[in-house]
Amino acid sequence: MILMKNLMLVSILTFSLLLSLPSSFPKNFSSYTSHLNKRHDAKVYDIIISKEKLAPDGFTREMYTINGQFLGPLIEVNKGDTLVLNVYNDLEDETSIHSHGMFQRGTPWYDGVPGQTQRGIPSKKSFAYEFKVNQSGTYWYHSHSNAQYIEGIVGPLIAYDPDDPYLEDYDDEIIVLLQDWYHNDSKTLLTAFMNPANVNGNEPTPDNGLINGKNSYNCSWAPAGSKCVSDAPLALFKFVQGKRYRIRIINTSAFAEFIFSIDEHPMDVIEVEGMMTKRHTIHRLPINIAQRYSVIITANQTIGKYWMRSEMETTCLATQSDQLNPLVKAIVEYEGYDNDGDPKSVAWAEAPENCVDLDSSNLKPYKEQNIPDVDYKLTIDVNFHPDNNGIVRGYINNSTYILDAKYPTLYKVFNNVNEYTADQNVYIIEKNKVVDIILSNNDTGIHPFHLHGHVFWVLGIGQNGTSPDYKFLNTKDPVQRDTVTVPAQGWAVLRFVSDNPGVWGFHCHIEWHVQSGLVMEFVTQPDKIRELKAPYEWKQL
Repeated sequence: MILMKNLMLVSILTFSLLLSLPSSFPKNFSSYTSHLNKRHDAKVYDIIISKEKLAPDGFTREMYTINGQFLGPLIEVNKGDTLVLNVYNDLEDETSIHSHGMFQRGTPWYDGVPGQTQRGIPSKKSFAYEFKVNQSGTYWYHSHSNAQYIEGIVGPLIAYDPDDPYLEDYDDEIIVLLQDWYHNDSKTLLTAFMNPANVNGNEPTPDNGLINGKNSYNCSWAPAGSKCVSDAPLALFKFVQGKRYRIRIINTSAFAEFIFSIDEHPMDVIEVEGMMTKRHTIHRLPINIAQRYSVIITANQTIGKYWMRSEMETTCLATQSDQLNPLVKAIVEYEGYDNDGDPKSVAWAEAPENCVDLDSSNLKPYKEQNIPDVDYKLTIDVNFHPDNNGIVRGYINNSTYILDAKYPTLYKVFNNVNEYTADQNVYIIEKNKVVDIILSNNDTGIHPFHLHGHVFWVLGIGQNGTSPDYKFLNTKDPVQRDTVTVPAQGWAVLRFVSDNPGVWGFHCHIEWHVQSGLVMEFVTQPDKIRELKAPYEWKQL
């Protein structure tokens, strides 16, 4: 949780190894401060990536940390600021940082994707990401190297807007990060997953889930010899009766979709991944990997304790485990309550549909938008099947992506390469055009697809047994976002404008599927890319 009152964003913010991150992320914020009007500053953050032994849920394991802590520090900017992330890699392996949802307009080399936009940051070396933030909303940052982020290289990134239409409608802010959690390291899990012996291609099942990096674990399930403490502390959130809270919810998982709720407190959705929406009241919020929402909650219940619930949708997982508690909890406590017991609150009764997004027909843009007509239609078929080595991989239009870490695509563009090998899954868009992605999921599992460098309009989503019909797509007032869930054996039609020159990944954000090749790249306006001046330090990586 991140509480904010009086947004004290100074021109240079530096995090050091001495900074520790409590579960509540205390931070002052007020919608009535003049600091929000101070734009075009440089916000500088020092990030040191290393390994530590920690126990987020009571089970001790070696994991990745940022500045010696988990979760990573909150990064805050105002719309119009320049953000500088000075990253030092203290690992033995290469790493990177991707600012998820940032457009990187004019700076595509800072998107942080090895094999596509950069080479990895070498061990014991530094690299600085510096880019203009001309957008606002709820974002996050994470490693895009191998599967490192699922072991701790993750944190919230918030871009404030002085012209946010809801500023007067809430008093404080809270940030909630949801994630699944594994007790084995990602290399071990990937070795087992990407193995011919895994004949069905079943993804690793999480051991637990976390809210803001905390939960408890039943240590009777831990392997013999493990260091484990049951009843580890849960995340604690403080409410003041009568106050209104904007809660920014981010799913940073590897595999799991969650349903988020707070007992007896309705929520009004006001933001979807940077797009402000008209208020829509809900009780329970389905949120898939990499998705973000802002909701407003009024603390108008009896002073006491209430459960915050993040319910892992296990029906979406490949295999079930009787050693996984899918109900992840945190505590919401009203100021003035002095009972030490657990909450006695009751969960909302209704059960939303499993393994789908919040109904996009109920999410309407705050401001009217003009949806442009389509120029190009790109059909994408998603499949999984064994490769020539018997390893089950993900395929886009019958091609599985193979990462070229030594010669990333953006370097090739600058070197006037115009043809790419089939395993790079490159789609070139020469001009500023309107593109429809018609995505057909032939797999029996869901896929939360994310587009780098852009947002898209969700024109339609369909379940198994249906097919897209342009006569019935929503081209009047669709929601705009950067991550959408494509139902199992279903489809989605997404429209975006290719007005941002760069190399932009489009991939399923289930991390196991990224590693198994369910990735493609848009090379957008390559001639315009070559007109940009790439920094020397990037070329030298």
